[in-house]
Amino acid sequence: MRPVKRDDAPIDSDGNPVNFKKYGDARPYLINRLGQYCSYCEIWLPMGLAVEHIQPKGNETALEKEWSNFLLSCPSCNSRKGKKVVNAENLHDYYWPHCDNTFRVFIYENDRAPQIAKSLNEAQQRIARNTLELTGLDIEPISRKNVKDPRWMPRYTAWRKAEWAKEDFDRDSGEAMCLRIVETAITTGFWSVWMTVFQDYADMRRRLIEAFQGTSEECFDHNTQPVQRAGGKI
Repeated sequence: MRPVKRDDAPIDSDGNPVNFKKYGDARPYLINRLGQYCSYCEIWLPMGLAVEHIQPKGNETALEKEWSNFLLSCPSCNSRKGKKVVNAENLHDYYWPHCDNTFRVFIYENDRAPQIAKSLNEAQQRIARNTLELTGLDIEPISRKNVKDPRWMPRYTAWRKAEWAKEDFDRDSGEAMCLRIVETAITTGFWSVWMTVFQDYADMRRRLIEAFQGTSEECFDHNTQPVQRAGGKI
């Protein structure tokens, strides 16, 4: 799960926080900050991304139009999260891409659902498990012909594209090739997949961190290794 930098609410021409008449009005601002990617599964979705309420608007009506309660979500993640109880009391029971370094939490492996990093302690693993279950990202694909999770196939496609790109890179690591790989990555999505496939190539990982709009650069050291996020749980 990509750690993102949403920042404070956008400012209007008078220097005041934008007052959203409808929560959907925040969508272009969020896309400008976070790119055209689901904040949870990371799918690239140039059309169809929704303003996602961290605390469901049906439960927390006062937060329906609050910037601090917004992320971006694809239909699958939005539907599975639905009205699950997330409130001020249990927010800390989950890892959030705008607050924590979520890249430290999950491992990506070819055709599997995101896995919980073995380096986490028991308490951290519990929070990680809650996070996957929240949007159904823990669902393992049964087979290529019988897929319970529609997000699996584009994630698998991204993995294959990343592997092919790495093979090309191993033959030609010139600037033109690097730019081509980055362009393919940002229009394919699944940043974590690309970062995993290129785990031994710090320069390419740095390019991916910089190219994917909204990625929190503070979550990585100079060698692109994930570090504790300031103010985050991990």
